[in-house]
Amino acid sequence: MQDIMDGNQGKVFTTTNKLKFTLLSLLFIIYSCNDSPYREEIPFASFPDIYIQLDLPEYNDLSVDGGYVLLNEGVRGIILYRENSTTYHAYERNCSYRPHEAGSTVNVHSSELFMTDPSCQSSFSFTNGYPTGGPAQFPLREYQVSLNRRTLTISDEPIN
Repeated sequence: MQDIMDGNQGKVFTTTNKLKFTLLSLLFIIYSCNDSPYREEIPFASFPDIYIQLDLPEYNDLSVDGGYVLLNEGVRGIILYRENSTTYHAYERNCSYRPHEAGSTVNVHSSELFMTDPSCQSSFSFTNGYPTGGPAQFPLREYQVSLNRRTLTISDEPIN
């Protein structure tokens, strides 16, 4: 094994030690610049079951596929979305990207094709709540929804 002499210090480094030092330095740089997502949990807000009578006029928007209404329960509110006549989704309006920040609230985009948080520019799918753009990397919290004839029940039990 060849030794390398450091002329300034008079210390001897073996090639193996120099290689170990280089690899450790490289690993440190890689992990310190890691963009792996840190999941900051959306706060939890317990609420009593919500009952939605679909025949009431205030819920007329839920009579068509793609219709939605905003509810005042949850952390920042709930977006209740109709996918089809038997499938409804209830999404927490608290954005999954930096959920503790004051402006971290999801709205329905003006196109009504997706949900968006205007403060961080993240967008989310109506069909599964997953991010489709922006810095968010985790889905919105989705609450349990059940349909019994013409009544929807939303519980505070998260699906994801």
